Amino acid sequence: MSLNSRHFAPLLVAVGAATSITVPPIAAADSVLPQPGNENARDTINDLAAQGYDNVQINWVNGIPRVPLSQCWVNGINTAAASESLRTVYVDIECPTT
Repeated sequence: MSLNSRHFAPLLVAVGAATSITVPPIAAADSVLPQPGNENARDTINDLAAQGYDNVQINWVNGIPRVPLSQCWVNGINTAAASESLRTVYVDIECPTT
């Protein structure tokens, strides 16, 4: 049994439709977020504020440091609580121990 173009085209359409339904859309807003570890914590927080996040909450990974944020790094950024009216972002920060 061979597939001719008359049978093959509907198969491609069906596979394409199923793929578009099962693959979740990529959030466009998250694509502009700084990547954890690409810059120091101070610069990441400044970048997030410049992008319109009114409230940047810091989650200290291992206690409150005794060094400036410029010597710390970001382990994670969570915007799950962000909405149109409440622009909050949570940043996991770790610093060297002195």
